Amino acid sequence: MATQQTHKPILFLLDRAFEDGQLPGQHFFCRHSLLLEGALSSIDGLDAQLDVRRIGFARPRREVIAEIGDQDQSLPKLVLPQGVRTEHASGTHEDRQYVSGAEPILAALNGLLGIPVAHP
Repeated sequence: MATQQTHKPILFLLDRAFEDGQLPGQHFFCRHSLLLEGALSSIDGLDAQLDVRRIGFARPRREVIAEIGDQDQSLPKLVLPQGVRTEHASGTHEDRQYVSGAEPILAALNGLLGIPVAHP
């Protein structure tokens, strides 16, 4: 029951700057989302191959729930189109795989889209 059908993988990132209601008066960034923001801005054409959605820190994260259910709202998250598979998947919802975490997402994008890998 997805909110928007897309044929591109959906990349959910936290907003570039956000507040945490449990830590008032402070502004934060997500280091994992920031790593992926760097990939989006430095790998030519990557952003055009993905449906990038930046969302707020507060839960419930309805945009994520609409795509993969409420079992895993952690971010960043890559949600694959139906029928697309990766060995880096961390879960499945209604026959759609998803990948959690910056490094597994980058590994999945390497396999799916051929992006470069990080130098060891």
